Amino acid sequence: MFRLFGSWSQPLLGVLNYALGPVKPAYKPVVLPKGFTAIPATSQAELQGILESLDGKKQAWAVLPAAERAELLRETLKTTIAVSKEAAEAAEAAKGSYGFGIGEEWMCWLPVTWGLRDLAEALDAGGTPAPNAATQRPDGQWVVDTFPLGMESIFFGGMRGEVWIEPGKPPSQGALYRRKAAGKGSVALVLGAGNQTAVAAMDVLHKLVVDDAVVVCKMNPVNEWLGPFLRRAFAPLVEAGFFEVVYGGVDVGTFLAHHMTVESIHLTGSATTFDALVWGKQPKVGKPLLAKRVDAELGCVTPYIVVPGAWTPADIEYYADEIVAGMVHNAGHNCTKAELLVTAAEWPLRDALVEAVRQRLAREPRRVAWYPGSEKRAQTFRSSLPGIEALGTAVPPEAGATPQTYLPWLFKAGLSPSEARTETENWCGVLQEVALPGTGADPERFMEAAVKFANERCWGTLSCSIMVSPDVMQEHADAVDAAVAALRYGSVNVNVASMLGFCIPRLTWGAFPGNPIQDIGSGNCAVHNTWMLDHPQKSVLWAPWRYYPTHLWSSANRNLEGTVPGAIDFLAYPSIFTLVAPAVAALRG
Repeated sequence: MFRLFGSWSQPLLGVLNYALGPVKPAYKPVVLPKGFTAIPATSQAELQGILESLDGKKQAWAVLPAAERAELLRETLKTTIAVSKEAAEAAEAAKGSYGFGIGEEWMCWLPVTWGLRDLAEALDAGGTPAPNAATQRPDGQWVVDTFPLGMESIFFGGMRGEVWIEPGKPPSQGALYRRKAAGKGSVALVLGAGNQTAVAAMDVLHKLVVDDAVVVCKMNPVNEWLGPFLRRAFAPLVEAGFFEVVYGGVDVGTFLAHHMTVESIHLTGSATTFDALVWGKQPKVGKPLLAKRVDAELGCVTPYIVVPGAWTPADIEYYADEIVAGMVHNAGHNCTKAELLVTAAEWPLRDALVEAVRQRLAREPRRVAWYPGSEKRAQTFRSSLPGIEALGTAVPPEAGATPQTYLPWLFKAGLSPSEARTETENWCGVLQEVALPGTGADPERFMEAAVKFANERCWGTLSCSIMVSPDVMQEHADAVDAAVAALRYGSVNVNVASMLGFCIPRLTWGAFPGNPIQDIGSGNCAVHNTWMLDHPQKSVLWAPWRYYPTHLWSSANRNLEGTVPGAIDFLAYPSIFTLVAPAVAALRG
């Protein structure tokens, strides 16, 4: 019933979203980064004590009944919500904000609180919570429908999230909790990502609940300011002795990784970091330097595939915003970031879409290059190709900006497949458009060519997006299904920016399976997976052609700061009563 309501409500929400346009709030003033005071590295003596304490608690965590774990997570949900606004204010001070106040950084706590609620409910069900459905494709592969459930269907009208199971494997759940009588505990190390609040937090929860380990998390020096907030957010877990946060650079990470107490490691970062940790300076053959289990979620040259179809001018503007949203969020420092826009060279509407993206980027405020190395990477890209456009509006002088403190958005359109830089993740505000020739704008021929290009030419297998208009979806349904099935990415997102695939905790997040440690690519694991499916291959998120109200992930949302707290409350405690506030606020976005 809820999913049906969510589907037909979209046209009504679109009208309301448009009607409330005149009363939308003004954009917030630009705030430039103020920086943060460095946190001293945790001493080796302190590290030793923390590891000993966790080692002493690992068995207690392993035998803690699922119901008691669920209660502990619900207490953690309360403390996480309580700290989220203050943490977002600290993030704004560290990174700056560009028209939406603390909304972009506050939103990063949404998947964390949502994930805590999901995991608590999964534990209530003994590790086997009921999905919407589990069905088999014609080839026998299982697909599990996990999203949305219940009231979520109203908030995410018309969306559907699936976890595809590895071919030949069953759609079983909660293997850990089915064998719980074994009760063997372990200590895990999480090497936190430097770019996003939600990444380190969700990685910690995954190791705790899905992998059954007590956790020490070493903060990345780039965002170590997050550490005290993460510790306060997860205070019930800290006080129970199951989680701790430490600080420092490579030396601290190396000490922890090689310590005999640590049995497994989770890393979110780059393939270079993985290789340095696992192989050191030795050749990547034979026995690795670090023989422990190292799970990694790494980068990707993320393609956004635009299937030719019967788009209206309004469709073009809508998807220009969606593409730009996928590019500029967090100043382009996301592993989900739109890196490549893949179009059909002969599509009559290609020029119109490219121009709409160009104009949308031109209106977007430029941002400070807060992540170390961003300026150098941007300059490398600018020198690699002729005719790169530098777009974006200048930061107002009253914000205290100088031209040297912020970067333009870099856009290069009209590249051939051989010209595009597809082997390197730029990790800054860069977007390339690749026009695939020879398909005659035929949707089926284009999808076949685009999938081949994405799978074979674009480095990484983490996430991708594909935009398919209703006429193509209806007239070429089998070809669309085949394209989605053939994309070798851990997260495939249809008609929506790829970052949403990360944000829905019931979906999996990680590389497409099969990367050996000698060539790790985008990684070798899947996290999130709060419904605890035992054999996930990838997740597919289907979104309606047009989704209303204005997206939380869009930088065009003028009421993001006003919408996020209600959205967090709703996804933590979904009910008709908690739905009203975020719904009204979202319509003013």
